[in-house]
Amino acid sequence: MTGDERTFTAEELAQACGLPVSVVSRWVDRELIAPNRGAVRLFSFRTVGAARTLAQLWRAGWSAPRIARAWQLARTVVKDPDEALTGLLASIGQRRVTVRTRDGRLLEPGGQLLFDFAAAASSTEELPQLRSPQAWFSIGVDAEAAGRTEDAVRAYEHALPGGSAETHFNLGNCYYALRRREAAAEQFTAATARDPGYAEAWNNLGIVRGELGDRAGAIAALHRALELVPHYADAHYNVAEALAVVGDLEGARRHWRAYLTFDPNSRWAEQVRRRLQSNGG
Repeated sequence: MTGDERTFTAEELAQACGLPVSVVSRWVDRELIAPNRGAVRLFSFRTVGAARTLAQLWRAGWSAPRIARAWQLARTVVKDPDEALTGLLASIGQRRVTVRTRDGRLLEPGGQLLFDFAAAASSTEELPQLRSPQAWFSIGVDAEAAGRTEDAVRAYEHALPGGSAETHFNLGNCYYALRRREAAAEQFTAATARDPGYAEAWNNLGIVRGELGDRAGAIAALHRALELVPHYADAHYNVAEALAVVGDLEGARRHWRAYLTFDPNSRWAEQVRRRLQSNGG
């Protein structure tokens, strides 16, 4: 089970973005992000991507009201809300709202096309240095969201070296989707080196290490994810599976039970219950 199938509490979402919980609460109040429906406030994995974009704007000094106003303006030229939000990263450091579209154009509200030297390069392969790592990261996010995994890989690779932990993490996910397990492991390792508190990167590193046959390394990485986020249901599931493979059924049962405690209604829950029944749990 990879990280894109889990849900997050407000506290976990804040931790994943390196933010105070109060900031996440303000974003909810401003309807910048929305929890899933239900009595318990939980957020989907997709919300993490939006929250990390919001976090970049917040760290650049943008308040929740300013983000809300700018996002509204951005959606006058880019209809897709997620694309409009990501496109706002082009406004950081600018006096006016500008929006970067998926095809690389730079627009201002009203649809006016702005001259952008980086976007003017006709070939990303010829002049990759004309874009900043942050710009390449945004292009990678858009390509990944559109299902263009190979394009996303090229964009994230241009954002390296010196890329953020998130760049390494996203690149690792793309490599994994392309079945490039060893390359994925390298990128998840790099993400944890850049940000040792990145629980999702430790979780995905554990998955890949296990698939590469490094059982001890997989278990160690997954335990690290749980040290950082004890309520990380997917990491409990993954470490239980890894422990079962090496014959530690007592440890596996403990983590299967924890998984059911934290995510009892998931599509994997019935499978976990069967695992417990068949393994004396």
